[in-house]
Amino acid sequence: MRLDWQRRTVILFAASLLILSVVLVFFAVREAEREKLLKEREIEGARQRLVDTIDGRARSLIGKAENHVLEAVKKVRADAEPAQAAAVLKGALADIPLVSEVFLIDDEDQVVFLGARPLFLLPGEKQRPKEIARSLENDERWKRAEAAEFRLSDHSQAAALYRDLAARTADPALDALLLNRLARCYTKSGQHENALAAYRQQLQIGLPDLASEGIPLEITALYQTGNIHLQRGQRAEAAGAFLNLYQGLLDVRWPLSKDQFVSFSKLAEDLFQTAVGELDAALRADWDGRLQDLKKIEGERLAKTGILEKVRGRIIPRMRLEAREMDAESGKFLRIAEPTDSGLLLASFLPLDTDTMLGLLLDPQALAGGLFPPSSGKPEPEEGWSVAIVDESGKVLVGQGLVSPEAPEKSGEPKRVFTGAFADSFPPWAIEIYQSGAGAAERQFRLRRTIYVLSLAAVIAALFFGGFLAIRSTAKELKLAKLKSDFTATVSHEFRTPLTSIRYMAELLQRGRVRDEARKQQYYETITGESERLSRLVENLLDFSKIEAGMKEYRMEETDIAALAADVAGRFRQQAAFKDFTLETEIEDGLPVIPADKDSLARAVFNLLDNAVKYSGQNPRVVLRAWSGEDAVHLQVEDHGIGISKPEQKKVFEKFYRSESALGSDVKGSGIGLPLVEHVVRAHGGKIVLESEPGKGTRLTIRLPVRRPEEKKEGENG
Repeated sequence: MRLDWQRRTVILFAASLLILSVVLVFFAVREAEREKLLKEREIEGARQRLVDTIDGRARSLIGKAENHVLEAVKKVRADAEPAQAAAVLKGALADIPLVSEVFLIDDEDQVVFLGARPLFLLPGEKQRPKEIARSLENDERWKRAEAAEFRLSDHSQAAALYRDLAARTADPALDALLLNRLARCYTKSGQHENALAAYRQQLQIGLPDLASEGIPLEITALYQTGNIHLQRGQRAEAAGAFLNLYQGLLDVRWPLSKDQFVSFSKLAEDLFQTAVGELDAALRADWDGRLQDLKKIEGERLAKTGILEKVRGRIIPRMRLEAREMDAESGKFLRIAEPTDSGLLLASFLPLDTDTMLGLLLDPQALAGGLFPPSSGKPEPEEGWSVAIVDESGKVLVGQGLVSPEAPEKSGEPKRVFTGAFADSFPPWAIEIYQSGAGAAERQFRLRRTIYVLSLAAVIAALFFGGFLAIRSTAKELKLAKLKSDFTATVSHEFRTPLTSIRYMAELLQRGRVRDEARKQQYYETITGESERLSRLVENLLDFSKIEAGMKEYRMEETDIAALAADVAGRFRQQAAFKDFTLETEIEDGLPVIPADKDSLARAVFNLLDNAVKYSGQNPRVVLRAWSGEDAVHLQVEDHGIGISKPEQKKVFEKFYRSESALGSDVKGSGIGLPLVEHVVRAHGGKIVLESEPGKGTRLTIRLPVRRPEEKKEGENG
């Protein structure tokens, strides 16, 4: 079909508008991409400034700590020994959380830690217990006492000689040694009270550095005191002695090697457990609580000692190596980062002079936490940004704006967009910036692109929608015109057929050609039947026009449904007597009276019977049923004809619609019968149910409630 010039004009206009829109959108998107690149450069600079701000914060924190330490050092006399300097510095540095340890190193690499002392001597340390017994090796009385104790096992003689030596000496160290030997002799001879008294006197002297054969005398005294109490069944006193030994080990009272510390701490714990093993439950619980408190302290101090071991073994050698190239007069700290299996060590050191060096051990967690102080809120990332400080293993140490403490990339959102580093790789961490969703440049570009594309899509949609509406409207008008044409043709046929019969029979009767009275009567009945058929058709058309105009009224009155059904069946048999069909009725007795418009309801049932006979096919058996139940009256018409397919069952109640099976038959119809029936049923507050199967027949059931208003207009129907 050729398009007329109006349609061609519309299409050309739409095509021109579409092409122009596409061109404009193309150039707009190109411009948006250019602006996106400029914005990304600006954002990149902002990210670098944020990294520089965080790095500057780290430099400031470390610098303040170093200057604070340096100011404290200046208060110490230049000729002071490292130990004296340590005493002065220790109090001054207590309020610096970033500094976890301060230490001084002399020219012989001896280290004095100002904070927590290591639990045992570190490798390279020269401090050892004093072997006081060597000063008595040439004393005859000492030799005689040892001979009596060890060779002769004459413990009483040995004790007397040790007492004589103790009475002659004024040296507290020798006095402590002699009291220890005296207590040992008392123990061997079974004089436990004297032994305990001697050990108490020795411990009161308080010289922890004294040792015999490498073992501090105080450790021997505490150990033997506990054993004596244990042998005497004094378990609480024994537990106290062993716990004091354990406490002294944790207080670093004696200079011990690592092996000695481990051995003595285990020995003290085992003997303590033996001592409290047979105490009653309450006492044992109290003693066990004290032990657990000490073990907790031991765990913390062992961890700290482990760090100090690494400082002694790894940090200080690097300090010595790098200090050779430093100027002691510069006053500038040198910083070292040393990764270890137990964590990162951050140290800063400064040569005080040619012999002494000052070292600081920084706390990595305190440094990381200080980069985002809650009070100042600086540095503040842009909206949508998250900042993370990540160590060399990829673990997030601290962050700002992070949803999870885990590495952000693991969840896929937010996305890492920038990575920076601290100056001089101190600390050796990465500063990572993450973006939640799209960045500002990307969001702006996407927004503009979306607006342009949506504008183009709106133009295209408007063109297509307008065309669709035009085509749909035309198609609807054509379909309506065809339905009206079919309806007119069908109605014309419905009128012409009975009129032709009436006219033919009337002419025969008028001209006197029918002389048999029986035939005359038959002709009269046919004329009457066809007239009533025309009357029903006219009434249907009038009802349909009123329904279309919203003017249809129903006059409700008390109606006997059983009588109405019987009357409709009788009239239908009479008026359709010339048709070949069988109408069976199954009307229940005692049906309730309901309010109804008798004429409209009767016409509705008549239409159902008429349709059933029309489409009964080869089995002209029709059944009319009436019964009550569930507060309703039911009227049902059932045929065994051609049936209706499932897809068409919802359409047969549309005006002018006729099913494919009906169109395929020779039966004529207007397509308004079932719509009229449905309208009547709804006006009565009821509903109609269609059940059908192609080739097996159709069943239409009207369900009417027992109570309805007396009168209802079509415009009031819900």
